[in-house]
Amino acid sequence: MYPRVKTSILNLVCSISILAFIPITNAQLVGMDNHEMTDVSGQGGADLSWTLSLNHRYAKDLSLKNISVFDATGKATEAFYSYSCTDNVFCRLAIAPNNHKDAMGNKKWLVFKGIQGTLQIDKFSLDGSTIINRDGNPQTALQISFFDDKPLKIRNLGFNTLAVETGTSSAEGYANNMIYTTYTEKKSDGTTVPGLDVPMFDKNTEKGFMGLNMHGNLHMSGNLKIFSFNCTGAGTARC
Repeated sequence: MYPRVKTSILNLVCSISILAFIPITNAQLVGMDNHEMTDVSGQGGADLSWTLSLNHRYAKDLSLKNISVFDATGKATEAFYSYSCTDNVFCRLAIAPNNHKDAMGNKKWLVFKGIQGTLQIDKFSLDGSTIINRDGNPQTALQISFFDDKPLKIRNLGFNTLAVETGTSSAEGYANNMIYTTYTEKKSDGTTVPGLDVPMFDKNTEKGFMGLNMHGNLHMSGNLKIFSFNCTGAGTARC
């Protein structure tokens, strides 16, 4: 620490000595109109990465730096985009349509249970660009660039099951927490066998009639330009 401080002080002394021999000059800023601004070119922009994770291990454990671990050959050895939720009731999306109630006036809810997903894109660019507007004049635009070798990674995006739940006088339907444990078998002769264990695939999972899971890569290549449609470049234009 001390040598670094000492070096900074020496640099400061040298800078002051050099400035003592430089003549002092004044610079004035000059305003530019819209036409002059369009003639100015430059280079800038930024390369960005983006990750969104919901109800996954990666979202819950802040010590994790990546959604996957890879070996020296580039093969994934561990993934952190598995479902992780302390209480399944808190990992839902529920919608109550208007005028959908039972005879007792309780709302009916469309409940997406086990909402989860991780989206990640390793690189996309944010930059400025110029387009020719409807009046034939150049106009600035925001440009977002996507690259084919940097796809949008979709990992376990979806929901475990979908159900229609009805509330009661004391609790809304979105809080129902019924799971598959046993079932009643009905035989061809009309007799029934109650209390049979549900197969392992469905055992102790939340009740519903369908689920959705998406996993893969979405490749995109090209530029997306965002600009004001009614911008003429005039002084009164709202750009």
